[in-house]
Amino acid sequence: MTKVYHKYDDIDYIEVIEDTRIKHKDFFHMKNLYIVVHEWCIEEKWGPRFDSDFPETLYLHRFTQNAGQELWIWWRLIKTPTNNSFYQYVLDVDWHIILLEDTEVMYNGVKFKANTGEPEIKIYAKLVYDYQGVWKKHWFLKHFYQLFAKRMFLKDLYVHKREFHHELYRFKEAIKTYLKLKTYLPEPEGQQFYYQKDFG
Repeated sequence: MTKVYHKYDDIDYIEVIEDTRIKHKDFFHMKNLYIVVHEWCIEEKWGPRFDSDFPETLYLHRFTQNAGQELWIWWRLIKTPTNNSFYQYVLDVDWHIILLEDTEVMYNGVKFKANTGEPEIKIYAKLVYDYQGVWKKHWFLKHFYQLFAKRMFLKDLYVHKREFHHELYRFKEAIKTYLKLKTYLPEPEGQQFYYQKDFG
């Protein structure tokens, strides 16, 4: 029987936060939403500037007469903290947009092209440790790996988890700020730089 492998097999990690999602149903601009999230990832060093190297593993766009357009987009983002060879941040972002249709909206007496639909963005965050397998593969260090990873480095592990958790909230805030959803940080993420949903 064929064995099914998962990408997290033989990788040690902790869940930074259980899967979280942002769901919305209103007028929005799909292209601008994509640009906002894409640019935030590049600015925060989650992906390279060149689109050919950006870790987008799936882009599925299908059209049906009854349900309109449907989009599936998967991003598999990885970030290594500065001066660190033990921890790595992994962010899986799954987009699913249904009932996507082109429309036009009036804003300040000017007509703009826009979209209607139901975008849903699911975010999975994992903090991977010993991502290069240096400890696990070393003939001597592998005997002390569990002790150091679970006890000696525990404080360092929680420091990185907290930093990753904060960055994850900023990522969500950037999306919510564009979609004009309720945010919780004192200053909305990307308020001045990114596109605005209201086309202003």
